Amino acid sequence: MHLLKSSGTDPKNIITFIIFTFNEERRVERAIKNMMKCGRILIVDNESTDSTIAIAQRYGCDVLINRNSGWVEDEVTAARVKDRVQTPWIYWGFADEMIDRTTAEALLGAIRTDKYDIINIARKNYYYGQFCQNMGVDRMNRIFRKDAISFEGNKLHNFGRPISDARILELPRTYFVHHFISNTAKSYLSVMDRYSDMESMEKRPAPNIGRLVASTLKLIVLNFIFRRGYRARAPGLFLMCNLIYYRWLSAMKAYENDLALDRESIERGNDGVRDCILETFK
Repeated sequence: MHLLKSSGTDPKNIITFIIFTFNEERRVERAIKNMMKCGRILIVDNESTDSTIAIAQRYGCDVLINRNSGWVEDEVTAARVKDRVQTPWIYWGFADEMIDRTTAEALLGAIRTDKYDIINIARKNYYYGQFCQNMGVDRMNRIFRKDAISFEGNKLHNFGRPISDARILELPRTYFVHHFISNTAKSYLSVMDRYSDMESMEKRPAPNIGRLVASTLKLIVLNFIFRRGYRARAPGLFLMCNLIYYRWLSAMKAYENDLALDRESIERGNDGVRDCILETFK
């Protein structure tokens, strides 16, 4: 069965594939080609200064210019996207992602059954160009009827709130989004620093150190062994190290916020010790 060529309803009347972009001229063309036969495409662009928009327009994509606050699941961005989309279904995607044909047919098939309001799908990572099995896999309700998810008051790393009676299909992990991480160690550190800064602005509670250690050990065992991240060899190990570092970096910033620590307050504390050392010379 080839649902992309189905004689039934044209998928362009069913679903709009959102692709969020910022200076994505290197990747956006392949993302567009990947999804253009599966439905409409809306490029939501964060004021790119390269040729991202020109590429999108060359392929006939709708374009929405939206300056976001550093992430795209915030209430304001979600509302603007919903207002612009004309189809009943939305696919929430990015320029560093693709779906294979089997997955596209599975999600379009599920939509056409009219049994669901939300489709939950896994996203699997490539790091240093190496497929990392289920290392760091996450699941998201990224395919949904326009009004099936509320983004009111949404926070970073969350994906809104399904309405109370929403019918959710959880696709098997054999169907998944391919996520191509192109960061080097240096650029990845910059990304993690930026996102953990945004988390700290939400005044998250300081971590329980025991739970933090336990969750780290669980992350290692779950991702590297049970999810077979070891099969990706060095790239899988490095990706896991990044996952751990991000978790601890976020915890450190929450700890600093809880104790109102900054460089000046730390220096004042250090001055007290310095003065005690100087007293020993009197």
